[in-house]
Amino acid sequence: MSHKMYIAVPVLLWAATPLILSKLTYGLPVSQINWLVSALSLPVLILVNVFTGKYRELFSYNRKDYAFMFLMGIIGIFPYTALYYFAFALSPSDAGSINIINYTWPVWVIILSVIILKETLTWKTIAGILLSIAGVYLIVSGNNTFKAGNMAAFISAGTAAFFWGLFSILTKYKSYEPLSSLLIYNAAAFIPFSAIVLFAGNPVSPSPEDWFLLIILGSIINVLGYLFWILALRHGNTSRVATLIYLTPFFALIYLYIFNGTKIELFQFIGLALIVSGSLIQKITKIKRGKLS
Repeated sequence: MSHKMYIAVPVLLWAATPLILSKLTYGLPVSQINWLVSALSLPVLILVNVFTGKYRELFSYNRKDYAFMFLMGIIGIFPYTALYYFAFALSPSDAGSINIINYTWPVWVIILSVIILKETLTWKTIAGILLSIAGVYLIVSGNNTFKAGNMAAFISAGTAAFFWGLFSILTKYKSYEPLSSLLIYNAAAFIPFSAIVLFAGNPVSPSPEDWFLLIILGSIINVLGYLFWILALRHGNTSRVATLIYLTPFFALIYLYIFNGTKIELFQFIGLALIVSGSLIQKITKIKRGKLS
């Protein structure tokens, strides 16, 4: 299988997340969705680790490694997923725009790289940040009219993007084998998700359609998408693969249009193009310097 096929899998899978969440959040509490998706992901992650032999890496980690990975799950995977899913619960009809704002996480990587990693703030970096901010403004304002009622959803999606950017930065401090560490990250996030469901009470019984969507999201999209993302990075040109992933939010809009009848607005494409351009400016600059991150 070529690297183009490897990257096509996560793009097409991850693009379905907004569609699935926009349907699930109409009938299930978002806390329960988070918990069930996390619960469904764990056994599949275990099977993937066993099948690939990466489970052996689990025995090579020391206590400090496990402590760091658990911390990463608690301050990275947990808040990112909780806030990202919560945004769809707040305004499922705005799933496309919510997902676009979530793709500001590479901009947070740029900003946090300057703050935490002390990387140089260049004019290209500033230009990239400003382009992305312009894109967010266009998405939030819509057709020159601010959607005040949906601001909470947009803020939730943007905050989720911040935590994913923070998670991405913190993974640079110490590199672990991706599949085994992902298992630990998700196991750590499962703990607060379980606590929230326990204290929230009044669980809702998922319908057969809900179970189908939950299994697709937890067992296939979240796990297999990540697995093929790793394969794409290993077998393809890293810079090209990292650039192609930006096709995901474009496909998300198409999915929502085909399967949900959600109209695609011109301002969404323009806003998304601005956000992606802002991220790509910094990425291209790093590629030229020979240090893609």
